[in-house]
Amino acid sequence: MANTSELRLYAIVNREALANAKGNRGKMHAQAGHAFLHAWWDAERRFPEIAYRYRDTQAALKIVLAAESAAELQDMYERIKPICGCTLVVDAARTVFAEATITFLGIGPIAREDAPDWLQALKPLI
Repeated sequence: MANTSELRLYAIVNREALANAKGNRGKMHAQAGHAFLHAWWDAERRFPEIAYRYRDTQAALKIVLAAESAAELQDMYERIKPICGCTLVVDAARTVFAEATITFLGIGPIAREDAPDWLQALKPLI
């Protein structure tokens, strides 16, 4: 991984899950928190030097992007796993969702120039 730019963590929402959450913003914010935290924990275990470099920065950049479906997130997960920390967040269906649901993909820390083109092409969630 390159050392020339700030490291970032990404949380990529599953738009289908977002729609199925029926406006429950608190649930989806908590799911994004899982994405950031668990991606960092995975990086701490598999890529500790990068994880600690991110931890020790003052910026702690976090970006929220959107994908269309759980299948898209699963594909991204398989492609990013060899490169940096990552996690698929699966809600356990205890409150909002009727069944276990992939809500987010957490990625990072990763430097912008190391991020694959498909990651850089995703649109921010607004």
